[in-house]
Amino acid sequence: MVSQDSRYVISYNGEIYNASEIGNELRKIGVKFKGHADTEVLIEAFSHWGIRGTLKKLIGMFAFALWDRKKKELMLCRDRIGIKPLYWAEFGDSILFASEIKALKKHPKWNSKINHESLNNFFLYNYVPGPKTIFEKVHKMQPGTIITVSPHKIPSIEKYWSLEEVIRSNKNQNLEITQKETEEELEKLLNDSVSKRLVSDVPLGVLLSGGVDSSLVASLAQKNSGKPIKTFTVGFDEDNYNEAPYSKKIAEYLRTDHNELYLSPKDVIELTPLLSSIYDEPFADSSQIPTTLISKFAKKEVTVSLSGDGGDEVFLGYNRHYWANVIWKIFGKIHKAPRKLIAKIILLVPPMVWESFFYLLPKRVRPNQIGDKLHKVGKTIDSDSADEIYEKLISTYNAEDMPVKTTKNITQDSAQDEISKLLPNFIERMSYKDTTGYLPDDILTKVDRASMSIGLENRVPLLDHRIIEFTWKLPLSIRMEHGKRKILLKKILSKSIPKKLISRPKSGFGIPLDAWLRGSLKEWAEDMLNKDSLKNDEFLDSKKIQTLWKQHQSKRYNHQSQLWAILMFQSWSENQ
Repeated sequence: MVSQDSRYVISYNGEIYNASEIGNELRKIGVKFKGHADTEVLIEAFSHWGIRGTLKKLIGMFAFALWDRKKKELMLCRDRIGIKPLYWAEFGDSILFASEIKALKKHPKWNSKINHESLNNFFLYNYVPGPKTIFEKVHKMQPGTIITVSPHKIPSIEKYWSLEEVIRSNKNQNLEITQKETEEELEKLLNDSVSKRLVSDVPLGVLLSGGVDSSLVASLAQKNSGKPIKTFTVGFDEDNYNEAPYSKKIAEYLRTDHNELYLSPKDVIELTPLLSSIYDEPFADSSQIPTTLISKFAKKEVTVSLSGDGGDEVFLGYNRHYWANVIWKIFGKIHKAPRKLIAKIILLVPPMVWESFFYLLPKRVRPNQIGDKLHKVGKTIDSDSADEIYEKLISTYNAEDMPVKTTKNITQDSAQDEISKLLPNFIERMSYKDTTGYLPDDILTKVDRASMSIGLENRVPLLDHRIIEFTWKLPLSIRMEHGKRKILLKKILSKSIPKKLISRPKSGFGIPLDAWLRGSLKEWAEDMLNKDSLKNDEFLDSKKIQTLWKQHQSKRYNHQSQLWAILMFQSWSENQ
């Protein structure tokens, strides 16, 4: 689209939720619109207020390229949180950009190979952390960033919004606010965020998992709707993973038009080989399977969905924040030699043997997958800090166990020391780490690619930047009252849903992948991991992989995460 003064040309992906208000501002200064698209509002706003002035006003998810014909200048921009994707690459004297890497590869100047450091990072985290991608010379646009490309100049990169700056500005303010005032203000922000995202000229619904975050979104959506909203839930036949009954009770209480999809082995078998084409980098968060299938299911009824993504990062919901702190407090005072001995003993006993020890406990108090959890703890207790423990808890592989032939040293984030000074509290520091890394590169990548692969537009009201800025103004004692995670969201939700429907242990979006790799997905996985497939592989260590596979099939070990990362890389590699 071209601006009315012919100066700007825009290519745009996303949704501006306050486009109507911005449009009204522009009308007051004489702008006349030809239609009702938010793209037209956006480009006219740039004409009148400039790119930085306009960005301050925007509420939404977006990625765009803006060509300034007057200055002969290209500007690339991504939304504050990283909801919508944007990639860019430098090949010779050409700058390429696109919403997908596969689009960049179509260009005749494409010339790239796998980045070994990115491959190592993929096996650590199940995704490639930005700003790198799996390819050399190809970059992810970081959230809240503008890149300006001018003739005969090196591209300049600047932040127009960052969580670090939000935190720094709040450090200089002594916010005096009560718990009650906090809840009232947050509820207003949440309600406004959801209501803005309900504006749609196509059918709309909510992806409901039954947890606090999606239940709150569903509750506020129903409150702001004149008819029963459509809700969608995915279920499993395996009781330990099935959240559908909880979702159904919440939907019945809210009186939504509820729809359930129970995954069958056939669904999983048909989808799995297609995942590498949906995620055009290696990506191994296994909840990509139910996310893709529930998106496909919802698309039969609606064109836009709302989800509860971001609640854990913004409102301190992850169990691992708590456990990393606890493990350090227990073991940090012990000398390293005894800790290594304890770790060795834990790891010598296979997970399934640990399971058998705990099997004698009543089911209501028996921890799920206790053997796997003990092994995870065993790999962390010789760490030198709570931060290092956390890093190991979120890693799929330890550095020494990587399934690649050549490992590259993982470069330490140079900004980490600054963040430690800025956020001396461990919980806040890990919340920052998750919000700026794991959230855009894993959670939002997973949801955006899954939904957009079938033309479903997913909106994430908990990640409205106004909500994030407000929560980071609050003291930790309010955000996490008496150590309770997501306490603010729970208090607001309890006004519309009885506590008995939401008071249950956090489970996450887990799937029975360990059993699938021994059952419905076994044949496919064996084909991908057989010696002939791996013997000439440039990157993977066949011997290590065969050992992992045999141990997993013995049922004494659960290597589901490690194997899934290998399978997703192999599947992606075959499609290149």
